[in-house]
Amino acid sequence: MKKMNNKGFSNNKGFSLIELIIVIAIMAILVAIIAPNLTKYLGKSKKKTDAKNADEIAQQLQTAITDYETDNGALCADDEDVKLKWNGSTAADNSGTVTAPTAFLTIVNDNVTNSTKSKETGADATATIAKASGKYTITVTVGNESTSR
Repeated sequence: MKKMNNKGFSNNKGFSLIELIIVIAIMAILVAIIAPNLTKYLGKSKKKTDAKNADEIAQQLQTAITDYETDNGALCADDEDVKLKWNGSTAADNSGTVTAPTAFLTIVNDNVTNSTKSKETGADATATIAKASGKYTITVTVGNESTSR
């Protein structure tokens, strides 16, 4: 027989099995409600990270073009393009209408410091540098996100 204190409660310390089962059931319900929302926000976060990385790579490529042209002249003529693809963290020529000069690839590899792998798909980044009317247009794609500048 259980001993009762003067307030009508038992003196046992601890939780009963029923109390533990109820707490675990409540926690399972909360996880079931929260998990789908969490995965949705993680997907959005990966897309935003890829878009930010694409924009940063485009900015850094603009710097690389300026550095290259300061020492070597024009990167390409009007209506030509240079294509780059990153293999891991190293940029390589990706057969545009103009082959990327080795000096330019060296500058790119020195200047591009952020992640070139997609957080969403794991794919390597690619870039196209096109020149028209003396002005460069840089298009960078990281995963499913793309930016032009």
